[in-house]
Amino acid sequence: MDFFTRIARLFSPKRDAFLGPENRDWRQLIKQDVRTIPQDELGRKRAARSRMPITLTILFFVFVIAVISLSLEEGTPVSSSIPITYSTNGFLPSSYANKIINDGTDSWAKDVATIKTDLEKDSQVLTAKVRRLGTGGLEIKLLERLAVARIAILPPSGPYIVKLVSPEGVLFSGTGYPQQSTASLPVITDFRTSGEGEKASVDGLEVVGPFLFTARTMYPNHYKQWATISLRGCFGLQEDTLSSNLNIYLRPGSQPIDRASLSEIVFSTSNWRNELEILSKLDIDGLLRKSTGGASSYVLKLSIQNRTSARPISEPRLVPISSR
Repeated sequence: MDFFTRIARLFSPKRDAFLGPENRDWRQLIKQDVRTIPQDELGRKRAARSRMPITLTILFFVFVIAVISLSLEEGTPVSSSIPITYSTNGFLPSSYANKIINDGTDSWAKDVATIKTDLEKDSQVLTAKVRRLGTGGLEIKLLERLAVARIAILPPSGPYIVKLVSPEGVLFSGTGYPQQSTASLPVITDFRTSGEGEKASVDGLEVVGPFLFTARTMYPNHYKQWATISLRGCFGLQEDTLSSNLNIYLRPGSQPIDRASLSEIVFSTSNWRNELEILSKLDIDGLLRKSTGGASSYVLKLSIQNRTSARPISEPRLVPISSR
């Protein structure tokens, strides 16, 4: 046997190490613990209990991660230099949000929850949504109150302050509102106030707010003709009182000049929803042209109740101004 043959046999596989396929599989040498699926009810319950600790552990870690993420979202300080994405459905400028963020001694480190609370302190803001963006910026979305009327209030000192009235009867400053928007709103007059200073409230706004909102959204053609709303006959919370009324005065230039004009409409504070519907179905122009009172101006009283029937209903009447 030459030298090269011996070298080849030295590195060649030994035949006695592979006697057959059964010796090639290591699983034949080591006993395997194969777990089969339990077939009986008791076995399945036992298998489920054995997996429960692992499942609970996974759920626990998921809960911890979620809590940490929310804590970072709400509690991480906000730097005043970060970019802000600002949007609103009203007129508040972005400078309002910047002022809130930069206000106070710790303005450079306000968390998201604090900014949201500070934004909603202004009565013009109904709700504020504040969240952190993935880019590190801040997104602010404001939902502002809708203005349905304006009112001039005389404070203890100084000139009159014009406020706007929301459908909920809440007063707010109307920051950012253009002049043409506020000029088209009806004015509330002959009101009574309770309280003083910033805590002063106007009696009857809880009635006139929803009334004007309904008129603006459902009967806009009538709402646009209204100039002022007098609360001299409105008793606020005692709206079911028979003599509690809302007196609406129309804009002088909103009607034809070739017939008698309708200068005032009287609604009751307890039944104004039905009376608004009645008003929408009346032919005001035809009634005024057929009027026989001979007056140049009339009042439409929707608050008069027909008490001759078993169920009183609104009975609108045109009353001449001179005979009131």
